[in-house]
Amino acid sequence: MLGEVLAVVGRVMFLSLVRACWFAGVVVAAGVVCAPAFAVQQAPPPPETQQQAEPAGDPHIAEEEAAQRQALGFLGYLDHGRYADSYAYTGMLIRATNDRDSFARQIKKARAGTGALQSRSLIDASYATSVPGAPEGQYVLLHYDASFANRPEAVETLTLAFAKGYWRVSGYYIK
Repeated sequence: MLGEVLAVVGRVMFLSLVRACWFAGVVVAAGVVCAPAFAVQQAPPPPETQQQAEPAGDPHIAEEEAAQRQALGFLGYLDHGRYADSYAYTGMLIRATNDRDSFARQIKKARAGTGALQSRSLIDASYATSVPGAPEGQYVLLHYDASFANRPEAVETLTLAFAKGYWRVSGYYIK
């Protein structure tokens, strides 16, 4: 009787093992058959459909965009009459010749009579390694078409210099 029980248990275990191996074989076979389909789906798109990191015509687009963000922060303070607060956006070229109060007076004089900002749009941005009256370095020049309540056609020019990891305003002119 013990022999029969062992024979039955052995046969059940053998069948379980056969089923497990068969199931594993099916899973492996499915993986082999489906793997090429998954590989095709995960392949990167062809080079002609990939976007380039930067336009071919402007290798300094990242610098120009970073400088524009800083310039808009600076201009935001000017637009709200917070001339002394805009000093926080200035770089060493301005700080070497002006303290916060004298800078605020100069900017207030430059913006006198313009009135409230109506609109502003970027005309152009350009990267340079030298600008008149400044040492060699990294600079971005920005020109904005601006319209003010009392001066509907104006052009604002900003020069920003890169130093210590930040773009800082080094010049502001309005015509």
